[in-house]
Amino acid sequence: MTPITFIKLALMMLLQYFIWGAWYVTMGTYMTEHLNASGTHIGAAYGALAIATMISPFFVGLVADRFFAAQRIMGVLHVLGGVLLLAATWVSNTTAFYWVILVYSLLYMPTIALSNSIAFRQMNDPGKQFPWIRVFGTIGWI
Repeated sequence: MTPITFIKLALMMLLQYFIWGAWYVTMGTYMTEHLNASGTHIGAAYGALAIATMISPFFVGLVADRFFAAQRIMGVLHVLGGVLLLAATWVSNTTAFYWVILVYSLLYMPTIALSNSIAFRQMNDPGKQFPWIRVFGTIGWI
């Protein structure tokens, strides 16, 4: 793997997990302060991510390698997800917020597997190279 490829993959991982860490950690506080959400509503919103994690890979996995390049699918999912995260700031009730977060999560969760797939395809020795790339995801989350 060339140094340029390493930098591109490291930046991809950093941004991939930065996105998640930027909103996920503070969502409960946002819901409490701006939506007057109860603990049940907050728990349901966090649970939406778990639901999406179980459902979304089936649909994206069917399309990702057969019809479109993984990086194109990842780009489209992130753009659509960005629009939904922006829309989440305009929502004024917890029910609508839940559905926005659920749909966003359905778009975001497959991008984790796609980013790993993209990284593995670019590596000569994934067993040795992937940990050095993946650590940038942890840095991005933090």
